[in-house]
Amino acid sequence: MAILEVKNIVTTFDTDRGCARALDGVTFSVEKGKTLGIVGESGCGKSVTSLSIMRLLPKPAGNTPEGEIIFNNGSENFDILTLPAKDMLKIRGKKIAMIFQDPLTSLNPVYTVGAQLIETIKLHFPKMKYDEMVNRSIELLNDVGIPAPEKRIWEFPHQLSGGMRQRVMIAIALACEPEVLIADEPTTALDVTIQAQILKLMKDLQKKNNMAIVFITHDLGVVAEMCDDVCVMYAGKVAEQGSVNDIFESPRHPYTQGLLKSIPKLETEQKSKLYEIEGMVPDLFSMPEGCRFQNRCPYAKEVCQQEIPYHDVKENHRVNCIRLGEI
Repeated sequence: MAILEVKNIVTTFDTDRGCARALDGVTFSVEKGKTLGIVGESGCGKSVTSLSIMRLLPKPAGNTPEGEIIFNNGSENFDILTLPAKDMLKIRGKKIAMIFQDPLTSLNPVYTVGAQLIETIKLHFPKMKYDEMVNRSIELLNDVGIPAPEKRIWEFPHQLSGGMRQRVMIAIALACEPEVLIADEPTTALDVTIQAQILKLMKDLQKKNNMAIVFITHDLGVVAEMCDDVCVMYAGKVAEQGSVNDIFESPRHPYTQGLLKSIPKLETEQKSKLYEIEGMVPDLFSMPEGCRFQNRCPYAKEVCQQEIPYHDVKENHRVNCIRLGEI
């Protein structure tokens, strides 16, 4: 059973040019203890999806007027989009937590690491004593692999390395043992060795707490390492979704195929030109009718200008391409 179900959500932004439809009918789900990877180029709607789930869209410009986001852990079942703001405060951080992309801008520079951890714990456990909150904070820093946590807890974010700051962000996200963790490109700004440590840490903590993870990234190598299922997004819509094996071994959407071809391979001839998907992502105000990938698709025909249905390749593997049977 899925603990988080996103059903046909539409997210819009009011701008000087009019209403921009950033997400258009996005649907996916993630089960407890599993990891769903959301991949795609910059601007495809990955981060907007995470902000829509957390209801952290900038107001009043950003809104999610259509769809449902169902949280269901067995004992509780509700639509996040219909919750009053005061109830959402109780959910955000405790039931569903988020690791943001840049820890340096996400952490408050004028407060110590401990103060920010304690603030999170106090919000959801107001009756806990201060000494207990301090001990819990030290325990969390130790869990995420920060050495000498009893010392680091009183340091400021600028005194920590990039990898340390990201670990602090993970500690804050896990402070209340959430059931769903949304990680928005948590390793983008880190070097490869630190990236591997952070990914291993997240997998270990997931196993320990049986968390569901929504992992947002543009790095398909990370997806192969981390995820059970994959959702490929393009221009605010889901192009293809399925298990990690389905997506990597038998991709059916031309966009997914293009992304996988773009990965450099060891057997690639030296100094040969790397594969690239021709063209640009269409502007939000000038989306083509029908398939949004048609202006870049090598298989595009006139029929692609129609409304595109989703086709089930097999159970849990579906594709938004009208020419599914031909490619």
